[in-house]
Amino acid sequence: MSTKHGQTRSDASLKQPSELPLSWIGQNPDNPREALRDLEPLTTSIREIGLVNAITVASVDAYVNERPSRATEIAQGARYIVVDGHRRLEAARRAGLARVRVSVDDALVSTDRSLLEAAFVANVHRDDMNPLEQAYALKKLVEFYGSQNKAAKRLGIAQSTISSKLSVLELGPELQADLLAGRRKVVHVRNLSRLSPQQQKQRADARAAATESRAAERHHAAGANPLAAIPRQRTMLTMPWADGVACAEIAISRMRPAERARMLRRLWQEAEKEARAARLVAPRRA
Repeated sequence: MSTKHGQTRSDASLKQPSELPLSWIGQNPDNPREALRDLEPLTTSIREIGLVNAITVASVDAYVNERPSRATEIAQGARYIVVDGHRRLEAARRAGLARVRVSVDDALVSTDRSLLEAAFVANVHRDDMNPLEQAYALKKLVEFYGSQNKAAKRLGIAQSTISSKLSVLELGPELQADLLAGRRKVVHVRNLSRLSPQQQKQRADARAAATESRAAERHHAAGANPLAAIPRQRTMLTMPWADGVACAEIAISRMRPAERARMLRRLWQEAEKEARAARLVAPRRA
């Protein structure tokens, strides 16, 4: 007897299969990626040594059960959708594999939030998404969580990081195009959302120029003094641990002013603590 989407009863009862035919696996309609980009190196690797890391999938039934209106967005004949491994799946197809190793986890598609979260984390932790894809995925998660603070706690990243990543969505079209084409670096265009497109471009240009200037100065310094480019090796020092004063003098002589002040405050606090203890003991002895 057949179940939904053409699955036989035996197929529906299949638990955690270790391998599946590629024809059974479709792309995830909620994948935050817009493009899979260069797959040739990955395709070559899979063709030569096979798929090393299993693809994480969820059953179509579990996906559609929560989103019945989206059943038409799933590839015909698919019985599972990929949650983590979109690039590996497509590269495996191009490499001519018939079957791939998988891990099935229907819990990842139990809610829209869990699905977006799983897809976002799987991609962002590998730096596979471009900055705009990351920002769009983060925006959806923030909407689900209700605030940037809640999203930050759930994802384990700083709220300021989320705000900074989202800021690229407010860039002018020209800067966004430059960012996607690699003509701009993210560090030069973040947190410019409050400026006009023209001011954004000016600020981004200034940041890029400052970066190039610092790089040129370092290069010039290394050229004027070739030894400057060679990491210095510290001389091993044997501390006179039996002489506390000597140890303190050596440590203080090698500290920066802020570190030295912090150490002296700490020593003063310890001295005050010992003095108070001595004052408490003195009456008892008397």
